[in-house]
Amino acid sequence: MATDSVRPLLAEQIVKSVVAKKPMHRRFLRRAIAALSESERDEVEAYIAFSLGEGITAEQLADAYLTIVEDTFVEELRFRETGRYRFSSFAEARNAVYDNHDYMRRYMIGLALSSFWWPNHMKMRRFFQQQLPLLATRSGTYREVGPGHGMYFLESMRHCRFESYEGIDISPTSVALTRRLIDSGAFGSFPRARIVLGDFLDDAPLASANVLVMGEVLEHVEDPGVFLRRAYQTTVEDPMFFLTTCINAPAIDHLYNPGTIQNLEQLFLDHGFVVRERCIVPRDGATLDECIRDRLAINVAYLLGKTLPA
Repeated sequence: MATDSVRPLLAEQIVKSVVAKKPMHRRFLRRAIAALSESERDEVEAYIAFSLGEGITAEQLADAYLTIVEDTFVEELRFRETGRYRFSSFAEARNAVYDNHDYMRRYMIGLALSSFWWPNHMKMRRFFQQQLPLLATRSGTYREVGPGHGMYFLESMRHCRFESYEGIDISPTSVALTRRLIDSGAFGSFPRARIVLGDFLDDAPLASANVLVMGEVLEHVEDPGVFLRRAYQTTVEDPMFFLTTCINAPAIDHLYNPGTIQNLEQLFLDHGFVVRERCIVPRDGATLDECIRDRLAINVAYLLGKTLPA
């Protein structure tokens, strides 16, 4: 790693623990970490320092990361054999993942680390950061559905100036993790933030949001159309709507697979949204054409609006 000679990295402790358990990951992690900018290395260092301060050991962080790696590998094998994701109902995913505190905690921590160490996740994170100056031109209410590990939520609060920040998550574990992250003081003071346990699809009235963010949510729902209708109904006339999702990307709790980029973007159009910006990320080491041909994972991120800019 480029900064080894300058200062020891906390990330090294995690990498050493991962490699001790799974030596095959050495080259991948070294390459991924070397590709980070200095500010990105500082961010992952800050997250690891926060986690260690919470009493999570380096070995537990490594186990959380490997939970994501190994479970994704198993689900990819299943997908190659069946062409389908493991579960088809939210009740199944909720029972196996969202209401399983120990597993969900490892899952969220592992995903937080993957947002820095997986090239596809890092590219989407960078795309989100590129959109933040646009999001920051808005005021009013920022709403995030499924903040999960809280990293996008935290990034928004650090760079925008909304009157209120609201996070809604179905998982008690995710709500607790996000609250601890933003209440820790390690990343700043955020008195305007509110994280609530709840289902975005409930009929409870919501104030219209000026900005809506959904990172890795759409693939977790049974009917994405219902979700997008709710997003349309609960945003202002000209919102900014940022989301990430994936195609042919199995995970233990993934339900919806659009199959193609065209299917996904048609879904947006059918529910009143237009694409303003997009980021299409093929599987690391493969081209987009190869991913389409072989049904390999494609990660996508979008900035949507209800009307095209004048």
